[in-house]
Amino acid sequence: MYRVLLVFFFVSFAVSASENKPPLWAMYYGWYEVPSEQRAKHNYWTDSTDARKPKSRAEPLIGCYSSDDPAVVRWHIQLAQAAGIEAFLVSWWDSANVSGRAFQEVILPVAAQEHFKVALCNELAQFHSDLKTLTRRTAGVLKKSAKSPAYLRIEGKPVVYLYQIPFNPKLTIAAFDELVRGVEEEVGPVYWIMDKISNPRDSGLTFPSEWLSKAEISMFGFYGTFSVKRVWKYKELAEDYLRLAGQAHSAGKKVFLPVHPGHDNSGFRPGDHFIIPRQDGATLRGYLRAADEAKADVVLVTSFNEWPETTVVEPSSSWRDPYVYLKVLAEWKGVEFATPPLPGRKDR
Repeated sequence: MYRVLLVFFFVSFAVSASENKPPLWAMYYGWYEVPSEQRAKHNYWTDSTDARKPKSRAEPLIGCYSSDDPAVVRWHIQLAQAAGIEAFLVSWWDSANVSGRAFQEVILPVAAQEHFKVALCNELAQFHSDLKTLTRRTAGVLKKSAKSPAYLRIEGKPVVYLYQIPFNPKLTIAAFDELVRGVEEEVGPVYWIMDKISNPRDSGLTFPSEWLSKAEISMFGFYGTFSVKRVWKYKELAEDYLRLAGQAHSAGKKVFLPVHPGHDNSGFRPGDHFIIPRQDGATLRGYLRAADEAKADVVLVTSFNEWPETTVVEPSSSWRDPYVYLKVLAEWKGVEFATPPLPGRKDR
């Protein structure tokens, strides 16, 4: 009887711990390519001038891969599910780009098969040269993808995260208004998530008030602490995270807050880099604690597999336990991590 009660207690604790945590999402990158009969480069894996020089400071457990390999994508999704991650925000540039092709042809269909959710992180919102083209391409990809059962919806609306860099954001309020009008005329209401962070006079992270008043934006957040304010310890994060969540909630908005396992971009920026040490998971636990205590509506892992900046939680052969950071996430969510089988790669 005691053993039965003990098992019941632990099962109940795991369920309640998961239910008490906010949704856990992760940034996912589909821009990788390895040489094949169709292509002749290691896209995003190595230096553009020297294919022998890796960009990342860690090695993927399965080696370099292509983002349009269904077996790899399926493995990534199974890993995410095992760690308690509920959705990927997928870096999207253009339908003609490898990230666009991978999203439409592989990531979205595989996610549907695995009963997983994905949505667009629209990086063209920052890196575009023509607003009309941005609007047309955003509407176009939503027309093709938003009806999939795998596409993430909130309040019945397809989610789109508009990425902006903090020190020189591309979208003005007028440009944002035009983008919203143009896209929603084509596809209907969208759940807009806005990356709009600033650090005025180094006084602390904040969401600009003129943006918080925008009725069209449902959620605010930002990608990383390693660009606008280079802090990473819990005690340094807690105040900023509490302030940001308070600002968003006071304006009637939801908020996502980012958590990082580490950061090291010295592989491709040797003269201008920033390193956040991993500390065998202690860094990630500090971020999770800060985001949790701030009452974030969503916690965003940045990232699942951004290898050039080495912010990954994807398993790496460079770590004593390749799955250590996924296990940290699972522990936080109150789920039991079970390692899925390695993928049968099409390039092997």
